[in-house]
Amino acid sequence: MDDRWQGWAATGGFLMLFMGVFKMFAGLIGLVNDQWIMRGFNGYYFTSATAVAWWYIIIGLLVFAAGLAVLGGKAWGRWVGVIVAGLAIISEFFFIPIYPIWAILLIVLYTYILIGLIIAKPLDE
Repeated sequence: MDDRWQGWAATGGFLMLFMGVFKMFAGLIGLVNDQWIMRGFNGYYFTSATAVAWWYIIIGLLVFAAGLAVLGGKAWGRWVGVIVAGLAIISEFFFIPIYPIWAILLIVLYTYILIGLIIAKPLDE
């Protein structure tokens, strides 16, 4: 069995663990701060951080759980990871006007996770 492609899945799994913990911490910080004042290129944005914080916590938990499944060798974990990473990419597009560099960096990292999960060969071959 040629297992050099499994390194891509393992890299995607480790990145998912890291990104999941990071998102959960960002969500917890958002719960502590009730209001965020964000400065974008088009002015200031005032938003309630509670909804954004809960979204970050939910996405973070899902990404972390899928990362554990990928590293545990579960084939379904890869496909759940693909779906969750796709949702995370879509959610980062909403932050491009506010934090453009940070949002694009996260989109690139999630895209790398997608590549790692998609191109790895199935475990049962």
